[in-house]
Parts: sequence; structure tokens; C-alpha cells
Amino acid sequence: MIAIPFDGRLYTLLALLLFVTPFLLGGCSTVASPQYTVLERRDGYEIRQYNRHLLAETEVRGPYKQSLNHGFRILFDFISGNNEGKAPIEMTAPVLQETRQGAEKIEMTAPVLTKSQEDVNVIAFIMPTKYTMKTLPRPKDPRVTIRETPPREVAVLTYSWYASEERVRKETDRMRSLLARDGIRPASTFHSAQYNPPWTLPFLRRNEIMVDL
Repeated sequence: MIAIPFDGRLYTLLALLLFVTPFLLGGCSTVASPQYTVLERRDGYEIRQYNRHLLAETEVRGPYKQSLNHGFRILFDFISGNNEGKAPIEMTAPVLQETRQGAEKIEMTAPVLTKSQEDVNVIAFIMPTKYTMKTLPRPKDPRVTIRETPPREVAVLTYSWYASEERVRKETDRMRSLLARDGIRPASTFHSAQYNPPWTLPFLRRNEIMVDL
């Protein structure tokens, strides 16, 4: 028998790998997601029924990725205890992002006027189902608002890899085409939903385009 010398550093490395591998492969599987019922599966997307739930939202102006990161930090601060009860609130998935076209601004330059539009991105966390409008801790940050969504039907297109601005735009256009093909008119703006933490391997990531019907 060959004796293998014990190396504390090797043991620590192996333990660390065993700990992080599930997160690298599938993200954070312990994070809750809102429950839904699949009403119909169609070519390219599905229609779901969601129950009511609460959203914590914040509006951020600026580019897509910068707004997502900034909005995430504001909302994460809220659920980490920046609320009236200083109570931690469980993280859920997905993180939602909705881009609204901003108001047109006219800036004076020499020798002409230039027009530009700054997008408004609404970033949202879904609150755990145990909370109601009365029991959810109120945010201290005025940039965070709480809104209750009613039960609704939602069309959902699922895709993997990274939800870059270009990819979200491409999948949103595909969703529009699929709904138009089936004669379905959206009842809301389109939302981008991301379920995984940043370290999840790209081919295992779950992203969705969602729109109310």
C-alpha cells in the first residue's frame, strides 16, 4: 500500500470545491421562486397562471447593465435589513428588469440642438409569499417602493446563457413575433427575468422574457 501524505492545504481546497460546485453548476437551488401553473405549452413559449405576490421595486436611469447592478444593490440593501423592522427578508428568484423609454431631453450644443433619451429601468425583487402589504417591513430608502400584483396569466419564453442587453432585446423581439403569430396581444410591457447568481455556468443559466396577457 502506498501512503499518501496528508496536506492540509489540499484538504481545504477539496472541501472548498465540494462546497462551491453545486453553485457553479446550478446556481442557488435553495432560493424560492413564485409558484405558478402551466396553462398551455405552445411552440416557443408557455402560458402560466401566477397568484398574487408583492414586488419591491426601484427605478434607475441609465444603461441596461449599470441600471441592473445599481438597482440590485438598492433592493438587496432593503432585504438585508434597511427597513423599519431592521428585518432580513429572504432572497427569491427571479430578479425582474423592465426598460421604459425615458422622456426626451433637448440639449443645446454649438451649433445645433441634439436630442437624446435616457431609459428608465425598473428592477424588482419578488417578496416571499408569507408577506402581505401589512406585514412586509417597510423600506427606509425612498427609492424602494412596494407593489402588489394581482393574479394573472403570463406568456413566458425561456432561454439560457447570459441575459445581456442585446440578448434580451433579441429574445423580446422573438417573443413578440410568436405572440403575433398566435394572434395574442400583450397586456403589459415585457420583463426580463434572471434566476441565477453571476457565478452560474452560462449553459445552466435560466432566463425568461415575461409579459402579461
